[in-house]
Amino acid sequence: MEKWYEAIRKRVSVRKYSDSVTRDELLDLKEAAQYLSTDDVRIVVGKKDGIFDAIIGKTISGTDTFAAIISRGNESDYMVGSVGEAFVLECTAMGYGTCWLGLSYNKALAKSFIRLNEGEKLRCMISIGRYEMQPSHKRTRKTIYNLTGLDDEAFKKLPDWQKCAIECGRLAPSARNAQPWEFDVMTDSMQIACVSKNFGYGGIDCGIAMLHIEIGAAHCGVYGDWQVEDRLPLFTVDYNLEA
Repeated sequence: MEKWYEAIRKRVSVRKYSDSVTRDELLDLKEAAQYLSTDDVRIVVGKKDGIFDAIIGKTISGTDTFAAIISRGNESDYMVGSVGEAFVLECTAMGYGTCWLGLSYNKALAKSFIRLNEGEKLRCMISIGRYEMQPSHKRTRKTIYNLTGLDDEAFKKLPDWQKCAIECGRLAPSARNAQPWEFDVMTDSMQIACVSKNFGYGGIDCGIAMLHIEIGAAHCGVYGDWQVEDRLPLFTVDYNLEA
């Protein structure tokens, strides 16, 4: 997870690319996608001309490489976000630019090209490519107080793992940069609440933030498990796994 921790701070949404990826590079991306796929969520990587020609206009340019995030069965949106973001951070660590896409792609073309199995759904796409210059846009983030209700003094008193987890969660990308989450900090755990449906992507957004929280804790040598009760994910530390 350490390379993903570094990737969290490097990663930005890239919509204009200098080039797509080569066929050899595509094989490396497919290998990463296969490794990160689960029983509930699989990642399909490919290249297709016109894949980013959406009805609402072409917002992605310079690449034809994509990763499709596909769900199987009735899995949680949280898993879709978590698995997809793991791939995004892996791409960042490999030197590629990425962008989460909910609508800015040709959905009909994508479905015909990918060939979904029975019971599967195409949930999101991720554009992938090379980029020469750091994108100039900077996304604002909610303050620690807005996220947790903690003032500066209370935040400073938290254990290092919780401070790092909050900071990493704060940097998580979300649809329209809505950041539809709040964090509840407890003694040995953290809870995340999805406070907005965010055009149907709120659960996926929270799944992305959940992975960031887990990575931040792991950076400080603290590990645990996520449990979902009443649709509220709770990250509980397992001290037997602490480094």
